[in-house]
Amino acid sequence: MKIVKQFAIILLFLYFGYLTERIFNIPVPANVIGMVFLFLALITKVVKLEKVEDASNFVIQYLAVFYLVPSVGIILYLDLLKNEFIKIIIPVFISIILGLLVAGKVTELLMGRGNHDD
Repeated sequence: MKIVKQFAIILLFLYFGYLTERIFNIPVPANVIGMVFLFLALITKVVKLEKVEDASNFVIQYLAVFYLVPSVGIILYLDLLKNEFIKIIIPVFISIILGLLVAGKVTELLMGRGNHDD
């Protein structure tokens, strides 16, 4: 029964994210908004880690199963992917490079912020 309560807490935050997305028409997925709310609740100790830890560990343990459906989709559309490979791989490659550059710059800024030896 404990894990059911923990899942209910997580789903409640997902629902808050859904409501927020609908009410304020935010162009961010409801599940992301809900997880941000849950993260903030955990940081501020509104929700204690013990109240969601077992359910979270359960989801993480079986996370690989959630990749099964996209993998099957890739196999089903393999011909399309072969025909459009260049059109797909170039934006993916560019976004990876941009993501790495932005992450590196943000890390440099954050690391520099704590370094007051200058």
